[in-house]
Amino acid sequence: KSLPLTDAQLAERFGVSRITVRRAVDELVDAGILYRIQGVGTFVRPRKLSEKLTLNSFLDAWTRKSARADVRVGAFEQVPADKELAERLNVRVGTKLVYVQRLRFKKKGLVAVDDRYMRADYCRKLTTQDVISSSLVDFLRNRERIPLARGEMEIEARGADQREARIFGVRTGKPVLVRRMTFFTTKNEAVLTGVSTYRADRVSYRLTISA
Repeated sequence: KSLPLTDAQLAERFGVSRITVRRAVDELVDAGILYRIQGVGTFVRPRKLSEKLTLNSFLDAWTRKSARADVRVGAFEQVPADKELAERLNVRVGTKLVYVQRLRFKKKGLVAVDDRYMRADYCRKLTTQDVISSSLVDFLRNRERIPLARGEMEIEARGADQREARIFGVRTGKPVLVRRMTFFTTKNEAVLTGVSTYRADRVSYRLTISA
């Protein structure tokens, strides 16, 4: 929402100079609480969704009442493994994989797109409701009884390409966060791989580091 008062009105209301008001607003802009659009006005920046990176369920942060997200299924189908996916999952090119695309919305705005690939023989019980309501890591562990032990992740900040810009409804080059991951069993077998792409202005990450 636009600020309800002008600099002059704020100065009069709080009994300070316009310069003081302008400096205070500048500090709020620098802190990421407000943002300006030249010729339009000053606005409150939407609160970012905080996502905690864990091996278990990354949906937890999105299902809290304060950060409720609408999760929709963009794709749920079998596809043959191409060369890149075959290398990630250590299978032959052409092996049947289950491809899941999950779209996550916040207040009707698309915030994240998750693309996941799993070997078809590891997710025969997977349903659309599972895709919407639980993480695929939890599904593999609890429903398929696959002993997942670790995950490898890479996070990259870059500008949106044409496809990503079209999906998110932003300009090409706008900042996005890209998270690539692969999960392995106790026998070091890759069973799940994929990419999550986020609007960088809507999401933040929280990491806990212990000695």
